[in-house]
Amino acid sequence: MRYIVAAKVADVLPGQMKPFLAEGKKILIANVGGKFFAMQQNCPHMGGNLCKGQLVGRVVTCPTHSARFDVESGKALEGPKLLFWRLRTKNAVTYPVTIEGDSVLIGL
Repeated sequence: MRYIVAAKVADVLPGQMKPFLAEGKKILIANVGGKFFAMQQNCPHMGGNLCKGQLVGRVVTCPTHSARFDVESGKALEGPKLLFWRLRTKNAVTYPVTIEGDSVLIGL
């Protein structure tokens, strides 16, 4: 596995998410209390941009249908909501993250 520089540590403040494009993959970088995580940027349900969603702790909520994902594991915590129903959805793909100096690196 090789690691590529995704961002500077200072570019993603605690509680923030930022998009990153690597080799055609749209990736979300999240800073949760100083710990960085990376996962696919598009919701596995219908492709909503998770960077436009809300991050609370380690949980990101999709702005399109309110599906919720753990940014550390990618696990779908709640499926999308359509009218009165919650549907199932796939887990999100995650990527390993390491910090070198002031750089956030993502493993591909």
